[in-house]
Amino acid sequence: MIPPDELIPSRRNEPTLGPTVGTPWTVPDLSLEMLWCKPGAFHMGSSEDEEDRHDCETLHEVTLTSGYWLGKYPVTQAQWESVMGDNPSHFKGAGRPVETVSWTEASAFCEKLTAVESKAGRLPAGMAYQLPTEAEWEYACRAGTKTRFAFGDELTAKDANFDRNVGETTDVGKYPANPWGFHDTHGNVWEWCADWDGDYPTGAVSDPVGPAVDSDRIERGGSWFNSANLARSAIRISYEPANGSYILGFRLSLRSPASK
Repeated sequence: MIPPDELIPSRRNEPTLGPTVGTPWTVPDLSLEMLWCKPGAFHMGSSEDEEDRHDCETLHEVTLTSGYWLGKYPVTQAQWESVMGDNPSHFKGAGRPVETVSWTEASAFCEKLTAVESKAGRLPAGMAYQLPTEAEWEYACRAGTKTRFAFGDELTAKDANFDRNVGETTDVGKYPANPWGFHDTHGNVWEWCADWDGDYPTGAVSDPVGPAVDSDRIERGGSWFNSANLARSAIRISYEPANGSYILGFRLSLRSPASK
């Protein structure tokens, strides 16, 4: 008698189904977990009375009209090596965030992963893995909060890796998640964003992508090296896109349509 399983066509060679809007997605072969961020509005930047506020943090309302996926954690060294074939990080560890990568190199990772996943049939047309826009990054970091950090107005050594309290990077996910489930948005490594550096608008905007061109790209979130005031949800600094640092990594975004 033929076993029942042998009457069912094999699915071994069929591609894994791609992401479904509204649900988490894990990139096959990389174990790279991504969480869904639904469309919504929030206040980006900081109020004028926020402690340690910088002038470039003009408070303004932002509406994100489309949902997107964002990495639950920064991209790890194991995930980078699986896609790119090397590991440029200073602090080695498969589960630690990849660092010492430039904006250009991080973008190349996104492009290569997009090509692999498109070929495997797991990406709808027009969708791509990318660096998050600055607005997408802060929306997920804040996770509905309005305080200096997603954990409140103070950050402690139990919340994040910052101010050299460890002295180097740590494995992603070691510290608590924010209210939406994202880890390490404060400390560990700064994270590249897609945007060129530029002033915030003073009024309400939808789906901002930053200026058309500048000399530097935005990075967010603080690092293991920097003090708490440089890990606030609103903090924003910039760096030359061709340069990397052992305090700088990135987090993956998946969205459609792809933006430049």
